[in-house]
Amino acid sequence: MILMTRFLLLSEGIIGETLSKFSIWSLYLTFVLAVGRFIRLQCSDLRMRIPYENLPSCDRLIAICEDIYAARAEGELEVEEVLYWTLVKIYRSPHMLLEYTKPD
Repeated sequence: MILMTRFLLLSEGIIGETLSKFSIWSLYLTFVLAVGRFIRLQCSDLRMRIPYENLPSCDRLIAICEDIYAARAEGELEVEEVLYWTLVKIYRSPHMLLEYTKPD
């Protein structure tokens, strides 16, 4: 009897109105899409965050990037190219990447 009364109260309230307007499939689909969007937001650009989140210290790598920017601003394209290829070489070699990101 108590359960029936609670059910009737719920069916007349906000939850009951929502369930009566939408089918169970639409509620399920909405929930799945919301969870999917949340997971996608958490995992998006994960490959771009790996060097900064999983390596001990990225200060030297960031310094090289800043030096590349400074060389480009000064018009020293040869220095910029040397620094760029040095950075590419570091990222291509896991051993060098770990060596450059050791904490001081």
